[in-house]
Amino acid sequence: MIILDHIDGLGVVILDNLINESEVKYFLYRIEKNFPNFVAGIITDRHGFPVASKISNKLWILENTLALSAITKNKVFIEDSKLVQIKRDLDKSKNYKLLILLQKSKEYKSRLKPLKSLIKSQDLF
Repeated sequence: MIILDHIDGLGVVILDNLINESEVKYFLYRIEKNFPNFVAGIITDRHGFPVASKISNKLWILENTLALSAITKNKVFIEDSKLVQIKRDLDKSKNYKLLILLQKSKEYKSRLKPLKSLIKSQDLF
């Protein structure tokens, strides 16, 4: 998968990073396995462009809505009292965002520490 970071004024595409699609899918798979109550996960660039996603067939929310939710701080796009949103930056420069949707559960907080380790151990972003 090719990630386009930006286009300069001359219309030349500048490639910032090449990301292996199977590695990104495996990263989302590992996140899904960490949370038994996983509903959806999306990775976006800083502009909200979806890089990869894993969304349950039962979820009524579109990928674009998840992507916008991943990059916004103050505006709420997903209003569902049965879901919990977890947002994380995937790199130090904050160019890539992760949004995870979980069914509400008391257990999810105990799994945040392994999530932090998983994010730190990945070298995709």
